[in-house]
Amino acid sequence: MNRLPYRLLLTALLLCLMPGFLLAQARFEARTDSRQVLQGSYFDVSFTLFDGNGSNFRPPSFSDFIVVSGPNRSLSTTMINGQVTREASYNYTLQPRALGTFTITPATIQVGKQQLSTEPLSIEVVEGRDGELSDNEKVFIKAELSTDEAYIGQQITLQYKIYTTVDLKGYNILEEAEYRGFYAVDMRRYDGRRSREIVDGVSYTTKVLKQVALYPQQTGTLTIDPLQAQLSVLKEGSSRSRSFFFNQEVRRIPASTEALTVSVKPLPDNAPADFSGAVGQYEMEVKLTPTKATTDDAISMLMILEGNGDVMRIQPPELGLPSSIEVYDPQVVSEDNFELGPEIVGRKVFEYLLLPKEPGQFEFAPSFSYFSPDSTKYVTLSSKTYQLDIRPGDGSTSASVRTQVEEPDALAPLKTGLELYEEQPPFFGSALFWGLAALPFLLFGAALGFRQIRRQRANTDPAAKRLREAQQQARQRLSNARGHLQRGDSRAFYDEISKATLGYIGDKLRIPRSAMSQEGLRTRLQELQLPEELIKRVIDIVRESEMALFAGKAGGKEEMQRTLERTEAAITQIEQRPATP
Repeated sequence: MNRLPYRLLLTALLLCLMPGFLLAQARFEARTDSRQVLQGSYFDVSFTLFDGNGSNFRPPSFSDFIVVSGPNRSLSTTMINGQVTREASYNYTLQPRALGTFTITPATIQVGKQQLSTEPLSIEVVEGRDGELSDNEKVFIKAELSTDEAYIGQQITLQYKIYTTVDLKGYNILEEAEYRGFYAVDMRRYDGRRSREIVDGVSYTTKVLKQVALYPQQTGTLTIDPLQAQLSVLKEGSSRSRSFFFNQEVRRIPASTEALTVSVKPLPDNAPADFSGAVGQYEMEVKLTPTKATTDDAISMLMILEGNGDVMRIQPPELGLPSSIEVYDPQVVSEDNFELGPEIVGRKVFEYLLLPKEPGQFEFAPSFSYFSPDSTKYVTLSSKTYQLDIRPGDGSTSASVRTQVEEPDALAPLKTGLELYEEQPPFFGSALFWGLAALPFLLFGAALGFRQIRRQRANTDPAAKRLREAQQQARQRLSNARGHLQRGDSRAFYDEISKATLGYIGDKLRIPRSAMSQEGLRTRLQELQLPEELIKRVIDIVRESEMALFAGKAGGKEEMQRTLERTEAAITQIEQRPATP
Protein backbone atom coordinates (compact mmCIF):
# COMPACT_ATOMS: atom_id res chain seq x y z
CA MET A 1 0.00 0.00 0.00
CA ASN A 2 1.29 3.46 -0.88
CA ARG A 3 2.01 5.32 2.38
CA LEU A 4 2.99 8.60 0.71
CA PRO A 5 -0.45 10.29 0.99
CA TYR A 6 -0.60 9.46 4.71
CA ARG A 7 2.89 10.85 5.29
CA LEU A 8 1.97 14.03 3.43
CA LEU A 9 -1.20 14.34 5.50
CA LEU A 10 0.71 13.85 8.75
CA THR A 11 3.35 16.40 7.71
CA ALA A 12 0.70 18.96 6.80
CA LEU A 13 -1.05 18.41 10.15
CA LEU A 14 2.20 18.93 12.07
CA LEU A 15 2.96 22.09 10.13
CA CYS A 16 -0.50 23.46 10.97
CA LEU A 17 -0.16 22.71 14.68
CA MET A 18 3.47 23.70 15.09
CA PRO A 19 3.10 27.53 15.05
CA GLY A 20 0.76 27.47 18.02
CA PHE A 21 3.29 25.61 20.17
CA LEU A 22 6.44 27.40 19.11
CA LEU A 23 7.99 29.70 21.70
CA ALA A 24 8.58 33.34 20.98
CA GLN A 25 12.09 34.73 20.76
CA ALA A 26 13.90 34.60 24.11
CA ARG A 27 14.40 37.83 26.04
CA PHE A 28 16.02 38.61 29.40
CA GLU A 29 14.65 41.43 31.58
CA ALA A 30 15.41 42.97 34.99
CA ARG A 31 12.65 44.37 37.19
CA THR A 32 12.45 45.95 40.64
CA ASP A 33 9.43 46.70 42.78
CA SER A 34 10.79 50.14 43.71
CA ARG A 35 13.03 52.69 42.02
CA GLN A 36 13.28 54.67 45.27
CA VAL A 37 14.21 52.97 48.54
CA LEU A 38 14.41 54.19 52.13
CA GLN A 39 17.74 53.85 53.90
CA GLY A 40 17.72 50.66 55.98
CA SER A 41 14.72 49.13 54.17
CA TYR A 42 14.55 46.29 51.66
CA PHE A 43 13.52 45.93 48.02
CA ASP A 44 13.20 43.10 45.50
CA VAL A 45 14.98 42.63 42.18
CA SER A 46 14.18 39.89 39.66
CA PHE A 47 15.95 38.76 36.49
CA THR A 48 13.50 36.92 34.23
CA LEU A 49 14.19 34.87 31.10
CA PHE A 50 11.16 34.68 28.82
CA ASP A 51 10.70 31.85 26.32
CA GLY A 52 14.13 30.26 26.46
CA ASN A 53 16.28 27.59 28.09
CA GLY A 54 19.06 29.39 29.94
CA SER A 55 22.27 28.31 31.58
CA ASN A 56 25.30 29.91 33.25
CA PHE A 57 23.32 32.71 34.91
CA ARG A 58 25.62 35.42 36.24
CA PRO A 59 24.10 38.05 38.56
CA PRO A 60 25.46 41.58 39.06
CA SER A 61 28.02 42.19 41.79
CA PHE A 62 25.53 44.04 44.10
CA SER A 63 28.54 45.82 45.62
CA ASP A 64 26.40 48.74 46.85
CA PHE A 65 23.82 46.48 48.49
CA ILE A 66 23.55 43.73 51.09
CA VAL A 67 22.03 40.54 49.66
CA VAL A 68 19.38 39.64 52.25
CA SER A 69 17.95 36.73 50.24
CA GLY A 70 18.63 35.08 46.91
CA PRO A 71 18.95 33.87 44.37
CA ASN A 72 15.50 32.28 44.69
CA ARG A 73 14.53 30.65 41.40
CA SER A 74 10.96 30.27 40.13
CA LEU A 75 9.61 28.66 36.94
CA SER A 76 6.24 29.05 35.24
CA THR A 77 4.66 28.00 31.93
CA THR A 78 1.40 29.29 30.47
CA MET A 79 -0.48 28.52 27.26
CA ILE A 80 -3.04 30.96 25.83
CA ASN A 81 -4.69 30.20 22.48
CA GLY A 82 -1.93 27.73 21.67
CA GLN A 83 0.83 30.27 22.42
CA VAL A 84 3.27 28.95 25.03
CA THR A 85 5.05 31.37 27.37
CA ARG A 86 7.80 30.22 29.72
CA GLU A 87 9.37 32.29 32.49
CA ALA A 88 12.42 31.49 34.60
CA SER A 89 13.17 34.09 37.30
CA TYR A 90 16.08 34.68 39.66
CA ASN A 91 14.87 36.77 42.60
CA TYR A 92 16.87 38.74 45.17
CA THR A 93 16.01 40.81 48.24
CA LEU A 94 18.52 43.64 48.75
CA GLN A 95 19.26 46.27 51.38
CA PRO A 96 21.14 49.48 50.44
CA ARG A 97 24.39 50.26 52.23
CA ALA A 98 24.26 54.07 51.98
CA LEU A 99 22.32 57.07 50.67
CA GLY A 100 22.62 58.08 47.03
CA THR A 101 21.83 56.85 43.52
CA PHE A 102 23.26 53.47 42.57
CA THR A 103 23.22 51.31 39.46
CA ILE A 104 22.55 47.59 39.38
CA THR A 105 24.70 46.40 36.51
CA PRO A 106 23.34 43.93 33.90
CA ALA A 107 22.93 40.24 34.62
CA THR A 108 23.79 37.72 31.89
CA ILE A 109 22.57 34.28 30.87
CA GLN A 110 23.46 31.85 28.10
CA VAL A 111 20.65 30.77 25.72
CA GLY A 112 22.03 28.35 23.16
CA LYS A 113 24.96 30.08 21.47
CA GLN A 114 23.72 33.54 22.42
CA GLN A 115 24.45 35.47 25.61
CA LEU A 116 21.60 37.73 26.78
CA SER A 117 21.98 40.70 29.12
CA THR A 118 19.48 42.77 31.09
CA GLU A 119 19.30 46.55 31.08
CA PRO A 120 20.91 48.30 34.09
CA LEU A 121 18.61 49.47 36.90
CA SER A 122 18.98 52.79 38.71
CA ILE A 123 18.07 52.78 42.43
CA GLU A 124 17.80 55.96 44.50
CA VAL A 125 18.26 55.56 48.28
CA VAL A 126 16.69 58.39 50.35
CA GLU A 127 16.23 59.20 54.02
CA GLY A 128 13.05 58.20 55.74
CA ARG A 129 10.65 60.53 57.50
CA ASP A 130 10.53 60.78 61.27
CA GLY A 131 7.34 61.01 63.29
CA GLU A 132 3.95 59.34 63.37
CA LEU A 133 1.75 59.36 60.27
CA SER A 134 -1.77 60.71 60.40
CA ASP A 135 -4.71 58.55 59.27
CA ASN A 136 -4.91 60.47 55.98
CA GLU A 137 -1.23 59.77 55.35
CA LYS A 138 -1.40 56.04 56.11
CA VAL A 139 -3.72 55.25 53.20
CA PHE A 140 -5.04 57.40 50.35
CA ILE A 141 -5.89 57.28 46.65
CA LYS A 142 -4.47 59.48 43.93
CA ALA A 143 -5.33 60.23 40.30
CA GLU A 144 -2.37 60.50 37.94
CA LEU A 145 -2.39 61.71 34.33
CA SER A 146 0.17 60.78 31.70
CA THR A 147 0.17 64.49 30.76
CA ASP A 148 -1.78 67.60 31.75
CA GLU A 149 -1.32 69.26 28.35
CA ALA A 150 -2.66 67.68 25.18
CA TYR A 151 -4.02 68.37 21.72
CA ILE A 152 -7.63 67.74 20.82
CA GLY A 153 -8.08 64.03 19.96
CA GLN A 154 -4.80 62.97 21.62
CA GLN A 155 -4.89 59.93 23.93
CA ILE A 156 -4.23 60.59 27.63
CA THR A 157 -3.89 57.84 30.24
CA LEU A 158 -5.53 58.36 33.64
CA GLN A 159 -4.59 56.02 36.50
CA TYR A 160 -6.25 55.78 39.91
CA LYS A 161 -3.71 54.42 42.42
CA ILE A 162 -3.92 53.53 46.07
CA TYR A 163 -1.05 54.30 48.46
CA THR A 164 -1.03 52.46 51.79
CA THR A 165 1.19 51.70 54.76
CA VAL A 166 -1.47 49.61 56.53
CA ASP A 167 -3.16 46.28 55.82
CA LEU A 168 -5.75 47.06 53.12
CA LYS A 169 -8.56 44.47 53.01
CA GLY A 170 -10.57 45.88 50.10
CA TYR A 171 -11.99 48.91 48.35
CA ASN A 172 -15.21 50.01 46.70
CA ILE A 173 -15.50 52.78 44.08
CA LEU A 174 -18.59 54.81 44.98
CA GLU A 175 -18.65 57.57 42.37
CA GLU A 176 -16.54 58.18 39.27
CA ALA A 177 -16.08 61.35 37.23
CA GLU A 178 -18.26 61.89 34.17
CA TYR A 179 -15.21 63.00 32.15
CA ARG A 180 -17.04 65.94 30.62
CA GLY A 181 -15.32 67.08 27.43
CA PHE A 182 -13.58 63.69 26.94
CA TYR A 183 -14.31 60.46 25.14
CA ALA A 184 -13.40 57.84 27.78
CA VAL A 185 -12.55 54.14 27.33
CA ASP A 186 -12.02 51.85 30.35
CA MET A 187 -8.83 49.78 30.12
CA ARG A 188 -8.87 46.16 31.33
CA ARG A 189 -5.27 45.00 30.85
CA TYR A 190 -3.33 47.46 32.94
CA ASP A 191 -0.49 46.40 35.25
CA GLY A 192 -2.22 45.58 38.54
CA ARG A 193 0.87 44.29 40.34
CA ARG A 194 1.86 45.78 43.68
CA SER A 195 4.89 48.02 43.82
CA ARG A 196 6.51 50.46 46.23
CA GLU A 197 6.95 54.21 45.99
CA ILE A 198 8.52 56.84 48.25
CA VAL A 199 6.34 59.89 48.96
CA ASP A 200 7.68 62.60 51.31
CA GLY A 201 10.10 60.17 52.90
CA VAL A 202 7.46 57.44 53.48
CA SER A 203 7.52 54.06 51.72
CA TYR A 204 4.08 53.14 50.37
CA THR A 205 2.75 49.98 48.78
CA THR A 206 0.93 51.04 45.62
CA LYS A 207 -1.54 49.38 43.28
CA VAL A 208 -3.49 50.64 40.27
CA LEU A 209 -7.24 50.45 40.96
CA LYS A 210 -8.50 51.65 37.59
CA GLN A 211 -7.09 52.93 34.30
CA VAL A 212 -8.91 54.99 31.69
CA ALA A 213 -7.93 56.25 28.23
CA LEU A 214 -9.20 59.81 27.62
CA TYR A 215 -9.51 61.66 24.31
CA PRO A 216 -10.21 65.43 24.59
CA GLN A 217 -13.12 66.49 22.38
CA GLN A 218 -12.87 70.26 22.82
CA THR A 219 -10.17 72.85 23.43
CA GLY A 220 -9.66 74.83 26.60
CA THR A 221 -9.23 73.80 30.23
CA LEU A 222 -11.10 70.58 31.07
CA THR A 223 -11.68 69.40 34.64
CA ILE A 224 -11.74 65.79 35.84
CA ASP A 225 -13.87 65.53 38.97
CA PRO A 226 -12.66 63.56 42.03
CA LEU A 227 -13.24 59.82 42.31
CA GLN A 228 -15.02 58.82 45.53
CA ALA A 229 -14.14 55.47 47.12
CA GLN A 230 -14.46 53.54 50.37
CA LEU A 231 -11.37 51.74 51.71
CA SER A 232 -11.47 48.84 54.17
CA VAL A 233 -8.43 48.49 56.44
CA LEU A 234 -7.70 46.14 59.32
CA LYS A 235 -8.42 47.69 62.73
CA GLU A 236 -5.40 48.31 64.90
CA GLY A 237 -4.97 45.48 67.40
CA SER A 238 -7.12 43.11 65.35
CA SER A 239 -5.62 39.73 64.54
CA ARG A 240 -4.31 39.34 60.98
CA SER A 241 -5.51 35.72 60.84
CA ARG A 242 -9.12 34.64 60.56
CA SER A 243 -10.66 32.32 63.13
CA PHE A 244 -13.25 29.78 62.17
CA PHE A 245 -16.17 31.68 63.64
CA PHE A 246 -15.27 35.33 63.35
CA ASN A 247 -14.11 37.52 60.54
CA GLN A 248 -11.37 40.08 60.93
CA GLU A 249 -12.48 43.46 62.20
CA VAL A 250 -12.09 46.20 59.62
CA ARG A 251 -12.84 49.88 59.56
CA ARG A 252 -14.07 51.72 56.49
CA ILE A 253 -12.38 54.94 55.48
CA PRO A 254 -13.83 57.39 52.93
CA ALA A 255 -11.28 58.53 50.34
CA SER A 256 -11.28 60.70 47.26
CA THR A 257 -8.82 61.94 44.68
CA GLU A 258 -8.13 65.57 43.95
CA ALA A 259 -9.70 67.25 40.92
CA LEU A 260 -7.39 67.39 37.89
CA THR A 261 -7.25 69.82 35.00
CA VAL A 262 -6.07 69.27 31.43
CA SER A 263 -5.14 72.09 29.09
CA VAL A 264 -6.31 71.11 25.59
CA LYS A 265 -4.66 72.95 22.69
CA PRO A 266 -6.04 73.33 19.15
CA LEU A 267 -4.17 71.84 16.21
CA PRO A 268 -1.86 74.07 14.14
CA ASP A 269 -3.29 75.78 11.07
CA ASN A 270 -0.84 74.43 8.47
CA ALA A 271 -2.69 71.14 7.95
CA PRO A 272 -2.12 69.22 4.65
CA ALA A 273 -4.97 68.91 2.18
CA ASP A 274 -5.51 65.21 3.00
CA PHE A 275 -5.62 65.76 6.79
CA SER A 276 -8.91 64.39 8.15
CA GLY A 277 -8.67 64.74 11.95
CA ALA A 278 -6.24 62.02 13.09
CA VAL A 279 -4.06 62.87 16.12
CA GLY A 280 -1.45 60.49 17.53
CA GLN A 281 0.83 57.94 15.86
CA TYR A 282 -0.64 56.04 12.87
CA GLU A 283 0.08 53.43 10.21
CA MET A 284 -1.72 53.02 6.89
CA GLU A 285 -2.34 50.07 4.59
CA VAL A 286 -4.08 50.21 1.19
CA LYS A 287 -5.62 47.30 -0.72
CA LEU A 288 -6.79 47.93 -4.33
CA THR A 289 -8.50 45.33 -6.55
CA PRO A 290 -8.45 45.00 -9.48
CA THR A 291 -5.81 47.16 -11.16
CA LYS A 292 -6.95 46.10 -14.64
CA ALA A 293 -10.58 46.83 -15.47
CA THR A 294 -12.97 48.23 -18.05
CA THR A 295 -15.25 51.23 -17.95
CA ASP A 296 -18.02 48.77 -17.01
CA ASP A 297 -16.27 47.59 -13.84
CA ALA A 298 -16.15 48.91 -10.30
CA ILE A 299 -12.82 49.01 -8.45
CA SER A 300 -12.76 48.56 -4.68
CA MET A 301 -10.10 50.18 -2.52
CA LEU A 302 -9.69 49.62 1.24
CA MET A 303 -7.77 52.13 3.36
CA ILE A 304 -6.83 50.62 6.76
CA LEU A 305 -5.75 53.12 9.44
CA GLU A 306 -4.36 52.05 12.80
CA GLY A 307 -3.10 54.30 15.60
CA ASN A 308 -3.36 55.44 19.21
CA GLY A 309 -5.61 58.44 18.64
CA ASP A 310 -9.38 58.88 18.58
CA VAL A 311 -10.31 56.99 15.40
CA MET A 312 -13.92 58.17 15.70
CA ARG A 313 -12.77 61.65 14.68
CA ILE A 314 -11.11 60.47 11.46
CA GLN A 315 -12.96 61.25 8.25
CA PRO A 316 -12.15 59.49 4.93
CA PRO A 317 -9.24 61.29 3.21
CA GLU A 318 -9.60 62.68 -0.30
CA LEU A 319 -7.87 60.52 -2.93
CA GLY A 320 -7.11 63.23 -5.49
CA LEU A 321 -8.10 61.10 -8.49
CA PRO A 322 -8.64 62.61 -11.96
CA SER A 323 -12.16 63.52 -13.01
CA SER A 324 -12.23 60.56 -15.40
CA ILE A 325 -12.55 58.24 -12.37
CA GLU A 326 -15.71 58.72 -10.35
CA VAL A 327 -15.44 58.11 -6.58
CA TYR A 328 -18.53 57.39 -4.53
CA ASP A 329 -18.81 58.39 -0.89
CA PRO A 330 -16.55 56.09 1.19
CA GLN A 331 -18.13 53.71 3.65
CA VAL A 332 -16.80 52.77 7.12
CA VAL A 333 -16.30 48.98 6.98
CA SER A 334 -15.13 48.59 10.59
CA GLU A 335 -14.15 50.73 13.58
CA ASP A 336 -12.59 49.01 16.61
CA ASN A 337 -10.50 49.73 19.69
CA PHE A 338 -8.21 47.21 21.39
CA GLU A 339 -5.60 47.35 24.13
CA LEU A 340 -1.95 47.03 23.16
CA GLY A 341 0.49 47.42 26.03
CA PRO A 342 -0.17 50.55 28.10
CA GLU A 343 -2.51 52.26 25.61
CA ILE A 344 -5.61 51.87 23.45
CA VAL A 345 -5.06 51.33 19.72
CA GLY A 346 -7.83 52.11 17.25
CA ARG A 347 -8.41 50.59 13.83
CA LYS A 348 -10.66 52.09 11.16
CA VAL A 349 -11.26 50.76 7.66
CA PHE A 350 -12.71 52.85 4.81
CA GLU A 351 -13.94 51.36 1.54
CA TYR A 352 -13.84 53.48 -1.63
CA LEU A 353 -15.76 52.51 -4.78
CA LEU A 354 -14.06 53.76 -7.98
CA LEU A 355 -15.91 53.82 -11.32
CA PRO A 356 -13.70 54.66 -14.34
CA LYS A 357 -15.61 56.60 -16.99
CA GLU A 358 -12.88 56.77 -19.66
CA PRO A 359 -10.29 54.22 -20.84
CA GLY A 360 -6.60 54.91 -20.39
CA GLN A 361 -3.60 54.49 -18.11
CA PHE A 362 -3.86 56.13 -14.70
CA GLU A 363 -1.64 56.17 -11.67
CA PHE A 364 -2.17 57.48 -8.15
CA ALA A 365 -0.73 57.02 -4.66
CA PRO A 366 -3.28 57.26 -1.80
CA SER A 367 -2.01 59.28 1.15
CA PHE A 368 -3.09 59.96 4.73
CA SER A 369 -1.93 62.72 7.07
CA TYR A 370 -2.06 62.90 10.86
CA PHE A 371 -0.81 65.25 13.53
CA SER A 372 1.93 63.88 15.81
CA PRO A 373 1.87 65.36 19.35
CA ASP A 374 5.42 64.06 19.94
CA SER A 375 6.95 66.08 17.11
CA THR A 376 4.16 68.73 17.04
CA LYS A 377 4.10 68.32 13.25
CA TYR A 378 1.81 66.94 10.58
CA VAL A 379 3.03 63.64 9.14
CA THR A 380 1.95 62.31 5.73
CA LEU A 381 1.91 58.59 4.92
CA SER A 382 1.89 57.53 1.27
CA SER A 383 1.26 54.11 -0.18
CA LYS A 384 2.91 52.73 -3.27
CA THR A 385 1.87 54.13 -6.63
CA TYR A 386 -0.91 52.10 -8.25
CA GLN A 387 -1.15 51.71 -12.03
CA LEU A 388 -4.73 51.46 -13.34
CA ASP A 389 -5.18 49.96 -16.79
CA ILE A 390 -8.70 50.86 -17.96
CA ARG A 391 -10.04 49.43 -21.22
CA PRO A 392 -13.29 50.34 -23.00
CA GLY A 393 -16.36 48.38 -21.92
CA ASP A 394 -19.56 47.45 -23.73
CA GLY A 395 -21.76 49.51 -21.37
CA SER A 396 -23.58 46.51 -19.90
CA THR A 397 -22.23 46.48 -16.33
CA SER A 398 -21.72 50.16 -15.66
CA ALA A 399 -25.43 50.91 -15.60
CA SER A 400 -26.15 48.14 -13.10
CA VAL A 401 -23.38 49.27 -10.78
CA ARG A 402 -24.55 52.86 -10.89
CA THR A 403 -28.11 51.75 -10.18
CA GLN A 404 -26.91 50.05 -7.02
CA VAL A 405 -25.01 53.10 -5.82
CA GLU A 406 -26.86 56.12 -7.19
CA GLU A 407 -30.41 57.02 -6.27
CA PRO A 408 -32.88 56.90 -9.20
CA ASP A 409 -34.02 60.18 -10.71
CA ALA A 410 -37.64 59.08 -11.11
CA LEU A 411 -40.02 56.36 -9.98
CA ALA A 412 -40.68 53.47 -12.37
CA PRO A 413 -44.33 52.83 -13.30
CA LEU A 414 -46.23 50.58 -10.92
CA LYS A 415 -46.67 47.04 -12.20
CA THR A 416 -50.08 45.40 -11.86
CA GLY A 417 -51.17 41.84 -11.55
CA LEU A 418 -48.50 40.90 -9.06
CA GLU A 419 -49.21 38.65 -6.08
CA LEU A 420 -46.86 38.98 -3.13
CA TYR A 421 -46.20 36.15 -0.69
CA GLU A 422 -44.22 36.26 2.51
CA GLU A 423 -41.26 33.96 2.17
CA GLN A 424 -41.28 31.33 4.90
CA PRO A 425 -37.92 30.04 6.14
CA PRO A 426 -37.48 26.24 5.95
CA PHE A 427 -38.23 24.30 9.13
CA PHE A 428 -35.08 22.18 8.82
CA GLY A 429 -32.17 24.10 10.33
CA SER A 430 -34.38 26.73 11.99
CA ALA A 431 -34.15 27.69 15.66
CA LEU A 432 -37.35 25.74 16.42
CA PHE A 433 -35.93 22.63 14.72
CA TRP A 434 -32.73 22.69 16.78
CA GLY A 435 -34.64 23.48 19.97
CA LEU A 436 -36.88 20.45 19.54
CA ALA A 437 -33.89 18.29 18.60
CA ALA A 438 -32.01 19.29 21.76
CA LEU A 439 -35.01 18.93 24.11
CA PRO A 440 -34.63 15.15 24.80
CA PHE A 441 -30.94 15.60 25.67
CA LEU A 442 -31.72 18.50 28.00
CA LEU A 443 -34.42 16.51 29.80
CA PHE A 444 -32.14 13.49 30.09
CA GLY A 445 -29.32 15.66 31.54
CA ALA A 446 -31.72 17.29 34.01
CA ALA A 447 -32.92 13.86 35.17
CA LEU A 448 -29.36 12.67 35.71
CA GLY A 449 -28.49 15.84 37.65
CA PHE A 450 -31.57 15.52 39.87
CA ARG A 451 -30.77 11.87 40.55
CA GLN A 452 -27.16 12.75 41.46
CA ILE A 453 -28.32 15.46 43.87
CA ARG A 454 -30.70 13.01 45.59
CA ARG A 455 -27.93 10.41 45.83
CA GLN A 456 -25.52 12.95 47.38
CA ARG A 457 -28.14 14.03 49.91
CA ALA A 458 -28.82 10.40 50.79
CA ASN A 459 -25.10 9.71 51.33
CA THR A 460 -24.52 12.77 53.51
CA ASP A 461 -22.88 11.82 56.81
CA PRO A 462 -25.42 12.56 59.60
CA ALA A 463 -22.59 13.38 62.00
CA ALA A 464 -21.06 15.88 59.59
CA LYS A 465 -24.46 17.44 59.02
CA ARG A 466 -25.05 17.73 62.77
CA LEU A 467 -21.60 19.29 63.23
CA ARG A 468 -22.25 21.91 60.55
CA GLU A 469 -25.55 22.80 62.18
CA ALA A 470 -23.81 23.06 65.57
CA GLN A 471 -21.21 25.42 64.09
CA GLN A 472 -23.92 27.67 62.69
CA GLN A 473 -25.84 27.68 65.97
CA ALA A 474 -22.72 28.46 68.01
CA ARG A 475 -21.81 31.31 65.70
CA GLN A 476 -25.33 32.76 65.96
CA ARG A 477 -25.49 32.40 69.76
CA LEU A 478 -22.12 34.10 70.26
CA SER A 479 -23.26 36.91 67.99
CA ASN A 480 -26.43 37.22 70.11
CA ALA A 481 -24.30 37.24 73.27
CA ARG A 482 -22.25 40.13 71.89
CA GLY A 483 -25.46 42.10 71.31
CA HIS A 484 -26.70 41.41 74.88
CA LEU A 485 -23.29 42.52 76.20
CA GLN A 486 -23.58 45.86 74.45
CA ARG A 487 -27.10 46.34 75.88
CA GLY A 488 -25.99 45.26 79.39
CA ASP A 489 -28.48 42.35 79.60
CA SER A 490 -26.41 39.94 81.74
CA ARG A 491 -28.99 37.17 82.09
CA ALA A 492 -29.63 36.91 78.34
CA PHE A 493 -25.88 37.13 77.77
CA TYR A 494 -25.00 34.15 79.99
CA ASP A 495 -27.93 32.15 78.63
CA GLU A 496 -26.50 32.46 75.12
CA ILE A 497 -22.98 31.65 76.39
CA SER A 498 -24.22 28.49 78.10
CA LYS A 499 -26.19 27.29 75.09
CA ALA A 500 -23.34 28.04 72.70
CA THR A 501 -20.75 26.21 74.81
CA LEU A 502 -22.74 23.12 75.80
CA GLY A 503 -24.54 22.79 72.48
CA TYR A 504 -21.39 22.96 70.35
CA ILE A 505 -19.28 20.73 72.64
CA GLY A 506 -22.03 18.12 72.82
CA ASP A 507 -22.36 17.83 69.05
CA LYS A 508 -18.63 18.15 68.35
CA LEU A 509 -17.48 15.56 70.90
CA ARG A 510 -20.62 13.37 70.82
CA ILE A 511 -21.44 13.97 74.51
CA PRO A 512 -25.10 13.27 75.35
CA ARG A 513 -27.17 15.91 77.15
CA SER A 514 -27.49 13.63 80.22
CA ALA A 515 -23.70 13.91 80.78
CA MET A 516 -23.69 17.69 80.72
CA SER A 517 -23.31 18.19 84.49
CA GLN A 518 -20.02 19.74 85.59
CA GLU A 519 -18.55 16.46 86.91
CA GLY A 520 -19.93 14.38 84.05
CA LEU A 521 -18.62 16.90 81.57
CA ARG A 522 -15.14 16.89 83.17
CA THR A 523 -14.98 13.10 83.16
CA ARG A 524 -16.04 12.89 79.51
CA LEU A 525 -13.55 15.56 78.44
CA GLN A 526 -10.73 13.77 80.29
CA GLU A 527 -11.63 10.52 78.54
CA LEU A 528 -11.22 12.34 75.24
CA GLN A 529 -7.67 13.35 76.31
CA LEU A 530 -8.26 17.06 75.88
CA PRO A 531 -5.65 19.42 77.38
CA GLU A 532 -6.24 20.06 81.08
CA GLU A 533 -6.09 23.82 80.56
CA LEU A 534 -8.87 23.58 77.94
CA ILE A 535 -10.98 21.37 80.23
CA LYS A 536 -10.62 23.84 83.11
CA ARG A 537 -11.57 26.75 80.85
CA VAL A 538 -14.74 24.98 79.64
CA ILE A 539 -15.77 24.02 83.21
CA ASP A 540 -15.20 27.61 84.41
CA ILE A 541 -17.36 28.98 81.59
CA VAL A 542 -20.18 26.54 82.41
CA ARG A 543 -19.90 27.34 86.16
CA GLU A 544 -19.98 31.11 85.59
CA SER A 545 -23.02 30.76 83.36
CA GLU A 546 -24.90 28.67 85.93
CA MET A 547 -24.03 31.07 88.76
CA ALA A 548 -25.27 34.02 86.73
CA LEU A 549 -28.46 32.29 85.59
CA PHE A 550 -29.51 30.52 88.78
CA ALA A 551 -27.73 32.31 91.64
CA GLY A 552 -27.97 35.87 90.32
CA LYS A 553 -24.16 36.38 90.54
CA ALA A 554 -23.56 38.09 87.21
CA GLY A 555 -20.54 40.35 86.81
CA GLY A 556 -20.29 43.72 85.10
CA LYS A 557 -19.57 44.48 81.46
CA GLU A 558 -15.84 43.96 81.84
CA GLU A 559 -16.36 40.50 83.34
CA MET A 560 -18.88 39.65 80.62
CA GLN A 561 -16.38 40.78 77.94
CA ARG A 562 -13.69 38.48 79.39
CA THR A 563 -16.18 35.58 79.48
CA LEU A 564 -17.07 36.15 75.82
CA GLU A 565 -13.41 36.21 74.77
CA ARG A 566 -12.62 33.03 76.75
CA THR A 567 -15.63 31.27 75.20
CA GLU A 568 -14.60 32.24 71.67
CA ALA A 569 -11.05 31.01 72.32
CA ALA A 570 -12.23 27.72 73.80
CA ILE A 571 -14.59 26.93 70.93
CA THR A 572 -11.92 27.85 68.38
CA GLN A 573 -9.41 25.53 70.14
CA ILE A 574 -11.92 22.67 70.21
CA GLU A 575 -12.72 23.27 66.55
CA GLN A 576 -9.09 22.63 65.65
CA ARG A 577 -9.35 19.09 67.06
CA PRO A 578 -10.75 16.32 64.85
CA ALA A 579 -14.38 15.35 65.36
CA THR A 580 -15.11 12.25 67.47
CA PRO A 581 -16.06 9.31 65.25
